Amino acid sequence: MIKAVLFDMDGTLGDTLPLCVEAYRQCVAELTGRTPSPEEVVSFFGLSDRGVLAGLLGMHPDDAALPIDRFVAAYERLHPSLAPAPFPGAVEMLQAVKAAGLRVGLISGKEHFTALPTISYYGMEGLFEWCGLGLPTHNCKAERLQEVMQLWGLEPHELVYVGDAPSDIEHCHSVGVRIINAAWASTAPAEEQACLARHPEYRLSNFNDLLPLILSL
Repeated sequence: MIKAVLFDMDGTLGDTLPLCVEAYRQCVAELTGRTPSPEEVVSFFGLSDRGVLAGLLGMHPDDAALPIDRFVAAYERLHPSLAPAPFPGAVEMLQAVKAAGLRVGLISGKEHFTALPTISYYGMEGLFEWCGLGLPTHNCKAERLQEVMQLWGLEPHELVYVGDAPSDIEHCHSVGVRIINAAWASTAPAEEQACLARHPEYRLSNFNDLLPLILSL
């Protein structure tokens, strides 16, 4: 039996990837007069907020002049219209997982700049015992999985990760953790073949099937 469940945020608990893309596009357009394509924005995904913005602006993510505040302002401004609520039942699902005695954490490529506003906006404060957030230099989800296993004293078979991206599957498999591939977001069809090619242990297209699967593991 598993003892913990770790969740991704974007595309897993909420359909927030379109929000992320548009916030970067509008921020860069405001700063430079150039609007990057969605494909250009997505090419930097896996990096954290500062990493993506720095890549789009040709800056170093640790540059004190990186206008991360401008991106956060665009993200928060667009949140109500582009990602007004989490997937229906997401909050209740997290509460039920905790009530079942499982530990619940978040591992996201986001940094606190956008993770905290979304957690608050979606009413998920207090539902994650631990949050492992992203780095601007590389996709660090495998490192975060190892970190939480060490912190909680768990073996790989004692936890499961819920995430939507092909890279999520790769990072889970690299540390021996099973993944539930989330395929219920509006962006899921575009990545179906890439996800299937990486052979996730589980793949669900209906969010309502998630809780029963978790409780059966």
